[in-house]
Amino acid sequence: MNTNGDIIFGQGRIPPVDVDDALQYTPLSSVVPSTSEIIPLPLLLPNGTGPIFQSEAERRSSRQTLDALDREALADPNSKFVRKTLHELAAAISAPGGTEFRFKSFVTMEDPATPKEPITSSILKHQAIGKFGEMVINRSNVNFKYTNSPPLTFTHIRKSAPPPSPALAYTPVTGYTPAPGYAPTTPTYNQYDSSVPRNSISSASPQALGSHLAVPQINGYYRPAPQFSDLSITPKQEHVQSSTTPGSFQKADAVKIPPPPTTFDRSQYVKHAEIDRRFRGAKPLGQGSTSKSRKRKRSHSNAEDGETLGPGVDQRAKAESLLKGLQGFLATIFEAEDNLSPDTSNRTFDKNAKIWMTSSLEQQSPCLATAVLLKLENSIHKVISTGLFQRVPVDDLTRIQKICESSLKQAETVDVKMGSDDNESAIEEWLMRVSLVDNGLKTAKTVLRIMVGGREEKQLYPEDLLASVLGVAKNLIEGTINPMIEMRSTGESQAAFKIASAHKKVLGGLLHEVTSLFSLISKLLALEEVTEGTITTLEFIAVAVIFIENASTEKDSVFGVQKVERFRVAAMDILAKIFARYPDQRTFIFDEILTSLEKLSVNRQSARQFKLVEGGKNIQLVSALIMRLVQTSGTYQERKKKRGLVTGEDGEFSMEKEEGDEPDRGETDAIGAVNKLYTMSNPLLESAQKNAQYVVNFLVQRAMRSTKTGDQPYRVLMDIFAEDFIAVLGSPEWPGAELLLRSILGSMCTIVDGDKQPAPAKSMALDLLGLMGSAICDVVVHLRESHKNRESDSSADDRIYALTDKVLESTVAGSGGGVGMEEDLIEWEGPFRYALEHLIENSAHDPSLQSACGYYLTIWSARICAFSDKSEGQDDEETDEVLGELARIAANLRRITLDKSWIDDDFDVAKISSAQIRQAYILTVLQMPFCTSFEHILNRLLRSVDDNQATTRSKGLKAILQLLQKDPAILKRPQVVPFILKRLRDPSPLVRDSAVDLIGKCILFRTDLEDQVYKSIIERSADAGVGVRKRSMKILKDIYLRSKKEVVKVAIAEALVQRIKDSDPSVSELARKTFEEIWITPFYTYMGVEDTGSQQNQTTDISPQLKLVVNERVAVIIKVVQKEVMQAVLHDVIKSILHAETKNCSVNFKVCKTMVGSMCDDLLDRQGDSDKAERQSTLQALTVFAKANPKLFKPEQLIMLQPYIENLTDQDDLHVFRSVIIIFRCALPVLSSLHSGFLSAVQQSLLKNLSRLPPLVYKTFAIISYFIANTPAHQELREVVACLWTISGILKNTDRLVRVTISCLTNILKSKGKTVETDVEANRLVRTLHILGLFGKHCQFEDKVGMFQTAFPKWKPGTVSGLIIDTIIPFCDPATHTLVRKAALESLCHVCQTHASHFLRVEILKSFDQVFEVGKKELVNLVLLGIRRFLQSEENRSEGFGGEEKDEKRNGEPQVERLSRAANANQNDGVSTSLAQKYLKNIIQVATSTQDIYALTATEVIGSILRQGLVHPKECVPALIALETSTNIAIQAISNREHRMLHSKHETIVERGYMDGVRACYIYQRDVIGNESGATANPFTSKMHPLYEIVRSSRKVRKKLLGNMTMSVDFESPKLDVDSSKPNHLGYSRFVIENLAFFEYGTLDELYQVVTTMERVVSGTGMTVAHSIETDIFLLKLDSGDTTERIINPDTLKVLATGAAILYMLWECRYFLRKSYSINDNKSRDYKSNKLSAKDVNKAPSRAAAWASGAAALWKKIEGIMTDLKSDEGMMKQCKEFVDLLTIDNEFKLAAEGEDPEDLDGERALTPIHDFHEEGGIGGEHSTPGKNKKRKFTPGSPEKGFMRPKKKVKSKPRKSAGKDE
Repeated sequence: MNTNGDIIFGQGRIPPVDVDDALQYTPLSSVVPSTSEIIPLPLLLPNGTGPIFQSEAERRSSRQTLDALDREALADPNSKFVRKTLHELAAAISAPGGTEFRFKSFVTMEDPATPKEPITSSILKHQAIGKFGEMVINRSNVNFKYTNSPPLTFTHIRKSAPPPSPALAYTPVTGYTPAPGYAPTTPTYNQYDSSVPRNSISSASPQALGSHLAVPQINGYYRPAPQFSDLSITPKQEHVQSSTTPGSFQKADAVKIPPPPTTFDRSQYVKHAEIDRRFRGAKPLGQGSTSKSRKRKRSHSNAEDGETLGPGVDQRAKAESLLKGLQGFLATIFEAEDNLSPDTSNRTFDKNAKIWMTSSLEQQSPCLATAVLLKLENSIHKVISTGLFQRVPVDDLTRIQKICESSLKQAETVDVKMGSDDNESAIEEWLMRVSLVDNGLKTAKTVLRIMVGGREEKQLYPEDLLASVLGVAKNLIEGTINPMIEMRSTGESQAAFKIASAHKKVLGGLLHEVTSLFSLISKLLALEEVTEGTITTLEFIAVAVIFIENASTEKDSVFGVQKVERFRVAAMDILAKIFARYPDQRTFIFDEILTSLEKLSVNRQSARQFKLVEGGKNIQLVSALIMRLVQTSGTYQERKKKRGLVTGEDGEFSMEKEEGDEPDRGETDAIGAVNKLYTMSNPLLESAQKNAQYVVNFLVQRAMRSTKTGDQPYRVLMDIFAEDFIAVLGSPEWPGAELLLRSILGSMCTIVDGDKQPAPAKSMALDLLGLMGSAICDVVVHLRESHKNRESDSSADDRIYALTDKVLESTVAGSGGGVGMEEDLIEWEGPFRYALEHLIENSAHDPSLQSACGYYLTIWSARICAFSDKSEGQDDEETDEVLGELARIAANLRRITLDKSWIDDDFDVAKISSAQIRQAYILTVLQMPFCTSFEHILNRLLRSVDDNQATTRSKGLKAILQLLQKDPAILKRPQVVPFILKRLRDPSPLVRDSAVDLIGKCILFRTDLEDQVYKSIIERSADAGVGVRKRSMKILKDIYLRSKKEVVKVAIAEALVQRIKDSDPSVSELARKTFEEIWITPFYTYMGVEDTGSQQNQTTDISPQLKLVVNERVAVIIKVVQKEVMQAVLHDVIKSILHAETKNCSVNFKVCKTMVGSMCDDLLDRQGDSDKAERQSTLQALTVFAKANPKLFKPEQLIMLQPYIENLTDQDDLHVFRSVIIIFRCALPVLSSLHSGFLSAVQQSLLKNLSRLPPLVYKTFAIISYFIANTPAHQELREVVACLWTISGILKNTDRLVRVTISCLTNILKSKGKTVETDVEANRLVRTLHILGLFGKHCQFEDKVGMFQTAFPKWKPGTVSGLIIDTIIPFCDPATHTLVRKAALESLCHVCQTHASHFLRVEILKSFDQVFEVGKKELVNLVLLGIRRFLQSEENRSEGFGGEEKDEKRNGEPQVERLSRAANANQNDGVSTSLAQKYLKNIIQVATSTQDIYALTATEVIGSILRQGLVHPKECVPALIALETSTNIAIQAISNREHRMLHSKHETIVERGYMDGVRACYIYQRDVIGNESGATANPFTSKMHPLYEIVRSSRKVRKKLLGNMTMSVDFESPKLDVDSSKPNHLGYSRFVIENLAFFEYGTLDELYQVVTTMERVVSGTGMTVAHSIETDIFLLKLDSGDTTERIINPDTLKVLATGAAILYMLWECRYFLRKSYSINDNKSRDYKSNKLSAKDVNKAPSRAAAWASGAAALWKKIEGIMTDLKSDEGMMKQCKEFVDLLTIDNEFKLAAEGEDPEDLDGERALTPIHDFHEEGGIGGEHSTPGKNKKRKFTPGSPEKGFMRPKKKVKSKPRKSAGKDE
């Protein structure tokens, strides 16, 4: 070391270093505690004057450092190293109290006309001081004075001018004359005031110069003068004269700018328009300048360099006053402390009592009073804001900190927890403790305020003091604030909450103080380094506060919801500051946050209370924290590392460069500039991505293991976090949301693509994919809307507008844009710049946006680097231009990253609206990886609808719906609609329901899809799923009301008509309401809703518009009723619409009446021959309305129909004739006798055509089936007879009908006893029998006995119906002609239907018995039809009788016939019961023997019998269960409906017949269906699922049924029937096992029961079967002495092989169920020992992902077993497999013996099925089981480990055993 303090190593010298650089080489690198025991650092002071350098060599060595600074200053004047050194030197030179330079005066003789060059300019011009020296001179503020002042020129005034104060205003005053005797004094001025920015000086207006003059102080120094009221400077006088009197000066009024001389010639000067523009546009700083010129330093950059804008005179005076006030206040406190010493305490107590807390004066170290602390902290804050805090002596600050220690230590131990005692003394004592804590908090704020003042003295940051501050905060937060935040107005904390709420103001003050304390801690963390212990304490405090659950409403919060949220936000700021400043803490912080997530509320309202600055809905505070931390990870953080010395290439020492010190010399070199940017940005981006993925992986892993209804909240939290990130996706303030969503998207895609992922995980992934996809659509839609509503026409807006067009076009096309779009996106003044400017501007006053700004810069930089990589391979002129521009942008981005105050252009932020900023940001977001992945999202969702899991397919459809709801334009993509339509035929009802719902939404988005999809929806209206049917009907209704096409409406109406008779009552009711809404409700707008009178007298004037609407509806109805099957159903629809109890029944009646009138008018218009078909359809429609309500017809309309019954010539006339007759039969009763002429004419026409009506001719079986199934051929005859009887009743004359009946009787009696030989005779007799039977059914001739007695004298008087029966019965003999016998049986049934007593006549019963005995289907069907019609009439009568009784009571008119009808009803009831009981077995036999029309008739009869309760319910249960499995939909629907009704009414009775029903079902499937399997494949569905669905409502019945079914498989080997020619136990067992395998179980309890029962059966019966196989088949004996060969009995082999097959199938089913529903040994064991809770066993089971493949393997395995039993080899193989199963399978032994799996040696061996399962599915191929373990069947060789007496041997697994299940 030389005398100058330079260290010399070899030939080089180390330049002087500052303390910061040298401190890293010393042990003094930590915070120095403020204690007196520590020896202070030694100070090196000069001991005298002398030369600095001892030799020239030393001087040259020291010059090297200055030369290095010069070189760097020339290369990059803005480098941090140059700025830092310059700042330190300028501060040292210009420090207050520094050296004063005194210069001798000199006399100059100046020519006023010649401008004088400033001294500094002369020095810089003529002296070689170097670039860095020039910068030092320009930055220094040196006090100096002259003994005699030189003239002060205008140039000096301008260069010394400080910035003007906003309060100072310039008032020009002319004509100023200096006072006489003015003489110059000794001015002192600062030639270059560092507080004035250079550009503001150069561009200052002349008006501002007056306030920049310097005036003398009394002591000879100068300071900026107050505003001069008058000052004039002329060419003759350039200096300012002042008074010679000390302490006084002359004010100048104004500055006068003289006009140019007359010789001035403008043409000799050059005009600089750009400079003039800037000069005119500039405003002096401090006068409300709004210029946004960006070529300047920002305010916060000056703060970084330690510069502050110099205030005006008033501000500086105020600052000095504040500083003096603080110093005086500190002095007062110190004086009070001194007065507390023992020798002065007596004389100072009263004077300083207000300084201290009264309660602490008795302590050794009293505490400052709360008011004093409040004032002190406020004073310090104000002084810091003025920039003069550095002038406060450090000793004063350390002393005040020492005084504060006592308050902190006292507050650390005070407990202010609210007690449950609310008496006055307890409250007073609590308030006292609160005051102590409040004092401690204010003390802590004071201490922290000192620490954040920007002082560099290390003694101001003692560790123990900071620890005390944190102790106070921790004690209060953990002990009081957090518990009180969790208090609620209800529950256990209700009492404490009430007490605390009474002192809400006091507690709110404490919370406010803690929140302020947190803010100061955040500032401290940003400014100073703290110890690791402090960091850890702060982390735990902050995390605890962040995850405290805030109340959702104000009434449930002690402090107030928003106050608590501000408190949590302050804690979040602390955590974010630690995360940013200390990278080594980042992993710990993330772990703490993630492990605390389970504390979060899953209630979205209470969870989301963080208000976004940009508006919109709230999000979770934790969501904001995670995004902020991720953004911070990708933000460049200035490293404050200490720099060392490095040796250059020339051997010279220099300071080590910091990052950013190296100037960007390669701005035009694209590769160099981009590489530098990549080196800086890539690690930041990777860090952000890594942290985002870390967070997402944690959430996903937890969410996959929990459900939305589970105990752990992660599944719900996953949705909440995703929704929060989506909520801010379009906000520039949260760019990290895109990265987090991108990470979630990647994880979800991985789950969806995984084949082995469980269904819940895939459901979660699809939910989130739909959510994220809809978010992208939302962003696109928002961009599209904002694009339509442009705000301006500026060039910048045009650029964004053009880019928006490209982006929207690419999103519609499904592409991700191109190179051209990318180039527009990343250009220097493109969208990225818009958003970045917004963030930079706002981050100046909102520090939380700094992370967003930094991370967004990193994103932009990464895009630049990526685009540069794409462009490097091209070699052309355009590419070179692009690369050059990239180089400029890369260099600029790097500069901004290092120093955000650096911007090199005039980009005007003020011209950009907030909407444009948001639009620009959205453009950048849409081109980021998350949004560009939309195609991947959509394709995965579309592929998911083809997944093998139903829940996954359903979720995929719902996710697609989410996307469509946001952006219907997706439907324009060609692949979307076909994918959805394909799912309409999905085997799962859940998927079909989702698909139908999605199609309905698609139609709303695009109505043109209706024609494409309506047929598919019509198909779904008949779906097996009730929900699917209902949803389809609703969609069809909407299509019907919107469609204008008649063909579409007709198809929809026909589909809806079929749902009227739906087996589900809710579907049927919905269909009825739907018809009312599509056919009736639309007319309400054309008709009044008031009831103006009786319905039959209402008239409606039909307007032309109404006429059009009515015709449109009528046209559809006519088309619908063309199908006769629709007529009966449509009749029920209209009847229900017109029912008296229906809402708006009167209006509905008017609508229907209008329709009838429209159809009648249409008939009048269609009288030509070509209109026959239309007339026929119209009349058919009228018959429907006539049956529903005859009052809809007017007399004149009926009269109009008479011509249609006059001439009956051809088949077409017959159809019209039938329709008109039906109308007459229904509507004529409303006519009165006043229309007797018309009625007589009708009667005459009917009688005339009676003989012309075609008879029933049974030619073939097909014709019979057709007639029976649809409409009987003699329907016209029946309608005519009924109409004739109606007319006769109105006319009160039945004689003509009596004569016709007598004529028929006579003709039939003539044929009695004769043999019918020809078909002509047979047809004539058949016609007569039909007419007679119909007259006997419809006509009541009992009052005309006399006429019959006259006609038949031999007849013994009795009933006319008896006479008819007696006449017909002889023709029912089996020997009669077949056609005649059929007609006789049918006529007989007709008469008995209205005269029921005849059913019980011996002759009739004998005829019926003969029919059932022979079993001829045609005859049996006729009898069943007769019985069915009678039973149906009885049902209708019983229902109608109740209604008539109500009508009678309502009308008050008792009817005479009521009693007679009641008596007749009682008589008929006896007949119904007798018939049902007598023929029930025959009827069931017919129903269960076929699936044709005869079986349907029998099933209808059974249903009617059950509905009327004619037999015991149990007798029909087996038949119903069997018929439920029929493939005939009509039979299945009827039987299922009746079964449900029986079960709901007589559950305990019906369940007794269920096992009989199971057996009956097996026989029905075997003999009728022809397939004895218990399930159907593709998809695998149990055949008995209807039965299971019915019993699911009763847990007791369900468990009993499952148990009985499983146990019914068990058997006794000796009694096992193996005859395949008839139903046997093997087939039955297979049927039951397959049903058990494919039931859709409702609870785990059912599964456990079935599995354990199967194990019990196999372990019980299996032992006996296995033993018999070994002894009888494999010829093994326990006694080894017997070696006699034995012959295997084939019958024994068949019996044992069958038993082994049954048990093996049962075991396979057991294994399949365990695998499918994840049932392990532990759960089974707990179930057997009743250790499972009710909650566990009642959970709904979920199928595994491989259920379908396992089901297929089980199906194949059972088929293989059944095939093996057809040969001796197969039976031997089956026996061997079963023995191996029981011998080797440890799983079987565990089930059989109940051993714990841990007691078994090694891994448990697997059965053969297990081995096959590992190879690709349950069952696999039919390999020989046990092939890896050879068994020698030598006689006398005992079986090892099997059937040993009472001795348990631990089995060893096979060598080939695979993994345990």
